[in-house]
Amino acid sequence: MAALLATFASEADLKTALERFPAEKWPELEIYSPLPLSSEPKHSPLPALMFAAGMLGFIGFFLLMTYADTQAYPHNIGGRPAFAWPAFIPIAFELGVLCAMVAGFVGYFVVCRLPKLYDEVDEFDGARRGLYDRWLLCVRIEEAKGLSEAHAIFRTLHPESLEERA
Repeated sequence: MAALLATFASEADLKTALERFPAEKWPELEIYSPLPLSSEPKHSPLPALMFAAGMLGFIGFFLLMTYADTQAYPHNIGGRPAFAWPAFIPIAFELGVLCAMVAGFVGYFVVCRLPKLYDEVDEFDGARRGLYDRWLLCVRIEEAKGLSEAHAIFRTLHPESLEERA
């Protein structure tokens, strides 16, 4: 598999290049930029995921404590009723918050596609500049025909630099 990395000076140049590489024909496109693209959605799915995990954790642990107190181990302690739900609220809340935080922690890695300890893009000389002041477009290609076609498209776009790795 070959990879091409093109460096662009502005976000507008990168967007022009993205228009020339439709996702249907070029499924292996990756963008590296110092800032999020202005056309990208600003909303993350993580808050909704964390809320759902927190609520499910709260309800699940509340039901678990209810089952344990009323069915599995029913004890009459000091005249307390069989279903003493106020005592379950604080620990169920804390465990719900724990579930939300674990979902947020794991979800962050899933959304950011981490941990990715090595990628071929790290071998390119221009990849480091993409973290600071350049917009990069990486195209991964399997066939030689696609590689020559990608080179032809990049020649019309006039990137600052174009690197190829096999």
